[in-house]
Amino acid sequence: MRQAAEGAQPPTVAPLSTATPLAKAAPLAHAMDDGASLPPPALPGYRIQRLIGAGGSARVYLAVQQAYPRQVAIKLLSPEALAVPAARNRFEQEAAIVQRLDHPNIVRVLDAGFHGKTPYLAMEYLRGGDLNWNLRAGLHMQNVLRVAKEIASALDYAHGKGVVHGDVKPENILFNAQGTALLADFGIATVLARGAGQGAAPHLGTPPYASPEQLRREPLDGRSDFFNLGVVFYAMLTGRMPFGGSDAAHEAASRQQLPPLPASLGVFQEVVGRFLAPLPAERFQTAGEIVAALDAVRLAGGVPNVVVRVEAVSTGEIEAAVGGLQQLGDTGGAPRARLRGRRLAALVLGGFLAAALLGGGYLATRPGGLTRALALAGLAEHPDVTSAWAEAEALRLDPNQGLGVIVAAYRQVLARDAGHAGAANAVVAAVGQWKADASVALEAGDADLAAAKLDELATVAPEDDEIPPLVDRLDDLRHSGRLLANMQRLLARSGLDDVPSVETAIVAYKEVLRLRPGNVEARSALEDIAVHYGALAERDARNRDVVAAMENFERAVAAMAEFDGVAVVRSTLSEAEAVQAEINALLQRAAELRQAGDLIAPANANAAETYRRVLATKPDDAVAIQGLAEVSAQVLADFRDLLEQGDLDAARALVDRAAAAAIGDDPVAEMQVRIDAELDRIAAVAEHLAEAEALYGQGYITGPSREDNVVAHLREALRLDPDNADAIRLLSVAATRLAQAAEEAHDAGLVEEGLLYLDLALTVTPGIGRWREMRERWQLEVPDSGSE
Repeated sequence: MRQAAEGAQPPTVAPLSTATPLAKAAPLAHAMDDGASLPPPALPGYRIQRLIGAGGSARVYLAVQQAYPRQVAIKLLSPEALAVPAARNRFEQEAAIVQRLDHPNIVRVLDAGFHGKTPYLAMEYLRGGDLNWNLRAGLHMQNVLRVAKEIASALDYAHGKGVVHGDVKPENILFNAQGTALLADFGIATVLARGAGQGAAPHLGTPPYASPEQLRREPLDGRSDFFNLGVVFYAMLTGRMPFGGSDAAHEAASRQQLPPLPASLGVFQEVVGRFLAPLPAERFQTAGEIVAALDAVRLAGGVPNVVVRVEAVSTGEIEAAVGGLQQLGDTGGAPRARLRGRRLAALVLGGFLAAALLGGGYLATRPGGLTRALALAGLAEHPDVTSAWAEAEALRLDPNQGLGVIVAAYRQVLARDAGHAGAANAVVAAVGQWKADASVALEAGDADLAAAKLDELATVAPEDDEIPPLVDRLDDLRHSGRLLANMQRLLARSGLDDVPSVETAIVAYKEVLRLRPGNVEARSALEDIAVHYGALAERDARNRDVVAAMENFERAVAAMAEFDGVAVVRSTLSEAEAVQAEINALLQRAAELRQAGDLIAPANANAAETYRRVLATKPDDAVAIQGLAEVSAQVLADFRDLLEQGDLDAARALVDRAAAAAIGDDPVAEMQVRIDAELDRIAAVAEHLAEAEALYGQGYITGPSREDNVVAHLREALRLDPDNADAIRLLSVAATRLAQAAEEAHDAGLVEEGLLYLDLALTVTPGIGRWREMRERWQLEVPDSGSE
C-alpha cells in the first residue's frame, strides 16, 4: 500500500449506519459536523476520547477499553434515532449479526451491550483509512486486485452464515495498519430465510452501488453483494461509476451493455462483465470464482504495472509546481535563452496539471506522467522509485510470495534510492516477520513450514545471529517427532505389558518433553503407561506379591510421578504385609550394587533403579534419597572425566544409561546441556581452524582486520581448546611465514618493513632466539631519525 505523504494523516473511519441512504457518499468530515460539538458520553469500562464519525442514526467514538487496555471504536445509537423503532431495531439486528461473524476481512466486534437504554458496539479500531482515502493516497493495481479478493472472501463468509451485506461501497471498506482490507457496517444487512436462500425485501443501500434487484426492492441473495463489489471494482479501475447517478438511470443502464474499459484495462472487461451482469444467474456466484478470474488475469501478465490515484489536482499544487520551476530560473546572471526555456517548461507543466484537473482528476502514475514531471521539479518522488516501492508493497501483501522475492523487491527500491528509509525498514521488518513466523511454526509443531521459513532466511540473511537458535529448535522438533513416531510404532506392536519396550518408551517420551516441554502426545503416552502400571501394582499388592507390586509401581512413577490414582496405589502398597521387609532388602541390595560399581547398569539390576523402586513406594525414605544422590554425584563425576578426555561417544552413552536408570531429571538435563555445549565448542574450534586455513591461503596472516586474520582465528581456537594440535601447528606455520616475509623485505633493502614483519612473528611465537638475534642486528641498520 502506498504510504501517505509525510505529515498527512488518514481520516479515522469507523463503520457508520445511516437512517436514510445517501445519493452520493459524503466525506466523513461532513458527516461528523452534526455531532462534533456534543460532549462525549460516559460508558462504563471505556474512556471516550473523541468523536470520529457520525451518520444519520449513529455516532462513532474513539475510546480506550480499560480492561486490556486497547483503543476501540465505540458505535452508539444517536439520541434522535433512539426514538425511531426502525432505527433501533436495525442497530440491534446489526449487533446480533456481527457478533456471529468471525473472519479476518470483517471488522471484529469486541463487545456489545446497553448503556442505559442506548445500545452500543465496541469494534476494533482501524488506522488505515477507508478505500476512498487509500485511493487518494494511491493504490498499486496489484493491491486493487487484492482488495477485491479480500472483500469477496468476507462476503462469501457472510453469505455462508445467512447474511447479505447490502451496502458494499468504499466507505465500508476499511484498512488496518498492515494494509489488509476489512468489510464494515452491517447496519442494513439482510438475514436470509433459513433454507430459502433469499431474504426479505431489503433496504435500498447506496443507489450508485446498488444491484438492479435492490433498486426494485426485490428479495436479495449474495449475488447482489457481488454486484455492489463489482461497482466498487469498476470505480477503482477507472475512477468513475459504471452507471448514472439517479435510480432510474442506474436501473436502465444496468440492463444495457457496460461502457468499454480503457484499452489499458481491457484485460478486466470480462471480469467486470460478470460482476455487473443484470441477471444474478450470470454473475459470479462465489468468492472462489472471483479470485480465480482475477488470478487468471494476473498470471497471464495482463495487470498493468501502475499506481492508481483518484484525486483532483488542486490549484495550489499547480501554483507550487509552476512556482517551483520558475524559481529555478531566478539565477540572476543566467543567460536569457536559458531563463526563457525554464519559464516555458513551467508553463507547459502548469498546462499539463490544469488539463489533469479539468479531465476529472483520475491519474495513473507511470513513467513519463505527472509524477515524473513533479519529480523533475523536486515536488515528488521519482516515478521509478515510486513504481518500485509500489511493486514491493504489493508483493509484501501477497501471501503467496516468498521472503527472497519480497526482499529483492525492496532492494530494487534501495538500488534506485539508497537513502529510502521505508525500504530499508521494510527489509528488516520482512526478515523479522519471517523469523516470527518460523518461531510460531516451531511452537505449533509444524516442521515443514518452519523449515521452509528458515531456508529462505538462510538465503536472505545468512549472518543473522537469531537464525541458528531457530535451526536448533527445528532439529529438536524433528528429532522429537521421530522419537514420537518410533515409540508409537513400538508400543502399538508390543503393547503396554512388554516391560523392555515400555521402559524404552518412558526414556524416549521424557526426551521428547525435554526438547518440547508441554508436548501433549508424549505427556498423554506417559500418563497411559503410569495408569496401566499403577493398576498392575495395586493388583499385585492385593495378591500379596510385594516384589512385583513395587517393580510395577516404580515403572508407573518413572513414567509420571503424579498420575491419576497414585495416592491410592501407594496407600495399598504401604498397607501390604512384608512391604517394609522388602524395602529393607532393596536398600541392602542397592548398597551392594554401589559397592560393586553397578551404579546405572546393567538394566534392572543397578543401584539407581533399586533406590527408585524404594522411593516409588516410600517417597520420604531418607536412605534411598541419600543413596540416589550419591549415585547421581558419581555419575556426574564420571561424565566430566569423559568430557575432559574428549570421549564424546562414551559421554553420550553414559547420558543415555543415566536417563534409562532414572537417576533424576536434573542430573540428566545438566549432562545433556554440557554435551550440547561441548558439541558447540568443537564446532566453533573447527570453524576457526577452517577460517584460518582459508585466510592463510589468501595471505591474511595478521590482516585484513584485527578480528579477521589467521592469527586471530587460531588464538580463538586455542582459547576454546588450549591443546589443539592443529591450531598450534598452524600458528607456528604462520609465524614462520611472517619471519620469511621479514627476511625477504630486509634482503630487498626494506629494513623497517622487515623489522615490522619480524615483530609480528615474535608476537605470535616470542620464544624463537634466532629471530630475536636477527631483530637486534637489523635494529642497528635503521637510521637514527633524530641525528639529521
